[in-house]
Amino acid sequence: MTWAQFKTAVRVYLTVDGGRLNIQDYIDRMILTSVIDIQSYIPHYRIHGHTTYSTNGTIKDSEPLADNQKASAGTLEGDTRITDVYFFDGAEDFDWDSDLSAPSDQNDPCYQYPLTVWPWANRNDLLCGVAEGHRAISIHPNGINFLIYPQVTSSDKIEIYYQSIDRAFSDEDTVPFDEEEVITAVAEHVKAKLSREVDRDLSLYQSYLTSYHKMRQRIYLDTRDRKRVAYNTVSPMSDIAVNHFNKGCADSSVITSLTSNS
Repeated sequence: MTWAQFKTAVRVYLTVDGGRLNIQDYIDRMILTSVIDIQSYIPHYRIHGHTTYSTNGTIKDSEPLADNQKASAGTLEGDTRITDVYFFDGAEDFDWDSDLSAPSDQNDPCYQYPLTVWPWANRNDLLCGVAEGHRAISIHPNGINFLIYPQVTSSDKIEIYYQSIDRAFSDEDTVPFDEEEVITAVAEHVKAKLSREVDRDLSLYQSYLTSYHKMRQRIYLDTRDRKRVAYNTVSPMSDIAVNHFNKGCADSSVITSLTSNS
């Protein structure tokens, strides 16, 4: 579903307000505000991506890191919520030559070391090199600047995986929130805004807003269940039974006789 199709679908649920004069621009803005709110509460609908960092941006398609005493310094772009960070140790697995001309490499994942989060208040531990033996990232309170320890050399790189909120769409953009539940929830939120700002009806506003909050909660629970394994109960069989080797299953003559009789 494109952004234009999504807005049209929302307007269907707005009923008479969907074609109301003099407020269509306002409705468009409220639809955008609503999907931003949905993304804020429900990670499933956020942008999921990763960015590669290397010293001075040497590796193709990577962002630059600069030396800062015993650490490396970089910046995050846009509305970024980091999920995990990895340090690729080039001293152990060096094939960055291919990265100079290719967008990605085939590094051995055994040399991808996860970074721990180091409090910004203790960033001098990293800058002065007293955190020896640790691999860490320290993020400035502004959410933009960060430090990496140990210092990233010309043969190392950093990969940062993140989530971010999409705050702008063109009509041709494909959107991830095309489920009917999201469309109806956004419509409820827009109707709440119209009730308060246009109709000045606070009781109707509260009714629509309560309905929206309940819908948003159900959508969150539904998307949370999508990344869970429902049936993961430990087998009631004993350890001996689980480890028992079934010779019949491994005997090719038994398998052949069974298949020939079927």
